Parts: sequence; structure tokens; C-alpha cells
Amino acid sequence: MKRKVLAIALIILAAVVFACGCTGTTTTRQGEVQDIAVGVLLPLSGDFSEAGESSRVAIEVAAEDINDYYASIGSDRRIRLHIEDTATDPAVALEKLKAFDAQGIRFVIGPGSSTELEAIRTYADESGIIIVSTMSSAPSLAIEGDNVFRFVPPDNYQADAMASLFEYDGIEALVPVWRGDIWGDELCNLTRATFEESGGTVLDGTRYTPGSEDYAGMAAELDAQVGRAISAHGKDKVGVNAIGFNEIVPIMEAAAGTKNLTQVRWYGCDGNVLLGTLVTPGAAARFAAQTNFTGPTYGDGRYTNLDESVYAEIQGRLGRQPDGYSELSYDALWIIAIIRSQTASTDTADLKAALMGVSGWKAGSGGLPLHLDRAGDSSNADYVFWSVKADGDTYQWTPVLRYSKWTTHGRESIGPM
Repeated sequence: MKRKVLAIALIILAAVVFACGCTGTTTTRQGEVQDIAVGVLLPLSGDFSEAGESSRVAIEVAAEDINDYYASIGSDRRIRLHIEDTATDPAVALEKLKAFDAQGIRFVIGPGSSTELEAIRTYADESGIIIVSTMSSAPSLAIEGDNVFRFVPPDNYQADAMASLFEYDGIEALVPVWRGDIWGDELCNLTRATFEESGGTVLDGTRYTPGSEDYAGMAAELDAQVGRAISAHGKDKVGVNAIGFNEIVPIMEAAAGTKNLTQVRWYGCDGNVLLGTLVTPGAAARFAAQTNFTGPTYGDGRYTNLDESVYAEIQGRLGRQPDGYSELSYDALWIIAIIRSQTASTDTADLKAALMGVSGWKAGSGGLPLHLDRAGDSSNADYVFWSVKADGDTYQWTPVLRYSKWTTHGRESIGPM
């Protein structure tokens, strides 16, 4: 079924690109079709695989919609995707990017984690490849002038959102458990600093190495710290902040057998919210519902005006609720398609200028307008908080709160949906 194309948004975006003085096409003719080749690097396996799969589906839906649009206007252009699995591994991500370079691909969506992006950033700069990231959010990778554009806001915003949530819930003491990489370390430190500035207490917590399987030992260490926090503050005032990816499932399975971890509220992050495996009946799902596990995702289709038919198509193919990265990934391909269709120059500086020129407009999904800062990162934040709820013998993600911070208007708010 063909989905409705948001023509007004497309016309506006095309006009912005034309305003840069760029016309023509940079595509390569093959027969009667001009292919617009776009590389896609996603973690389709490994620790971040559920988020990677969600974005893959969204990008494939976007490619079909864009090609339908081209056909409807009689254009011979067509999007051609080159999708590669990074396995959530920085070395693999770099290897796959080099392969894209050898094929002459200049625009790449991805990769997933900030650790992967850190590994490929320098090569992308040196090779003239433009990276459009819809999942990486480590603040240290907000580098002005590089070839990386991130449509997701850096984690300064997520830390503010989480601190607001803790205050909203009456949490006084926080015990973090976090993934020991560039993303986990930075988000944990930012959340710690923001919560302490608001008067909260943060214990040492537990840092784990990605790929670690000693979740029982980790849970025991965390349980002891939470026990001390309960003694000092009371169980209703203590929260555990889990910063990680798919490994939240075995962590919760281990935590389910402890004394103290079941008594306090648990909070997540944009890396482990809306996981399908966390609402699959079992020990982890029961624990998540028991502890009212709650965390943010950047926006959501049904709450940020994502076109309903687009959302339904992505959800239907995925078999679960798409995360916030999906909308960004869908839009990213639209924006790249428009730039490659309308920009005659192949110079990296011209392509980057065209990409910056779309700031402030909506793309194909009709979702939140894109505002890019000087580093090429999204500068506004709109998060939906989701909780795991039990429904008889089944479990589901339920939206409970919404947080917005718009730097362009100096506004911040948190409240019920």
C-alpha cells in the first residue's frame, strides 16, 4: 500500500536546498534509472541490535516511499540502499565504512552506538564521507566542522530530562549501573552532575564492561549499595538508573533474585527503552513491571506527529513499537535524497552546507522540525517516558510522561501524556 507523501514538507526542503545555489544531480546513470546510493551502517546484531533493527525497517520504508514519490512525478531517480551490519562493534563499523568508500558512497546513515561513531569519524572526515547519525548521542562527539551530523540531541538533554523525572518522582538517592564505554560513561556522569545540582545524592554505582557476563556478581554489588541507600533514605526515595543496551535483560534477570533491588524503582535510558525482549514474558519482564521500569525515548511517532500511515507501516513490519530513532532514520533518508537530487556539486563542503540548510524544517515523516546547532547536532529535545506495565500474564510499554526542552524558546517542561 502506498503511503501519503507529505508534499509540502518536500517542497519546503527542496526550496531550502535551491537557496544554497545548488542545482542538478550527483547521481550515476545506470540504464534508465539514476541510482542515489546511500550507505547504512546499523547494529543488526550485538548489544544494540533491537534499536538497529527498528531503524533498518524505518529506512527501508522511507526508501519505498521516496521511490514511489519519484515514480509519481515521472522522475527516473531511485534510492538504492547498501545496508551493512556493524554487530555493535567499532572495528566492524570502520571496516564497512571503508568498503562504502571504495564503492564511491558519499552519504552514510549510522552507525548505532557512539563508540562506533567515534571509531569511524576521522576516516569519514579524511575521505569526504558525510555521516548522518540518528542514534549516537555522546556529547564529546559534538565537533564543529567535522563530517558528522546527528539528528538525535546530545545526552546533555537526556541528563536534564532524567533529573527532572527523578525530581518528579520524589527520588532522593540514585544508584547507577552503566555500560563502560564513551556513551555510558558520559551519560552517567552528566546525569550524576545534573541530579546532584538539584540536591540529589548519587552513590558510586556499578560500571560494567560491554560483553561482560558476570551479571550475578554485578547484581550482588548493586544490591549492597541499594541496601545502604534504603537505610538512609527509605525505599520509596531510592532509584536505580540503568544505562545500557539489550544487556538490561540479563541484568534484570540477575537482579530479580536479590533482596533490595526489587524494592526500589528502576529507570532506563534511550538505549534500553521499548525493547521487545523486555516485555517478553519471563523474569526480566516481571522484574521490570515490579520496579516500574521507566525511561525516555526521543519523541515517538504517535506523540510527535509522525504520519500515522508511516508509523503503522514501520510498526507492522517490526512487530513492535518503533523507538524514537526510527522517526529520525526515516527522515534522514528523505533529507539525503533531496540533497542528492538537487545538489549539482560533489564537493563535501557544498553537500554539508546543503545539509545544514534544512535546519528548521520537517522531512518526510511530518514529525518534529529539525534544528541543527553549529556542530550539526539536534539542538532541541522532546522525550516520551515509557514504563513497563503488566496486563495479566502479558507486559507492554506504556507512555506515562513527556519532557520537552526547546533551547530556541528557553522552555522546559515535564508532565503526564
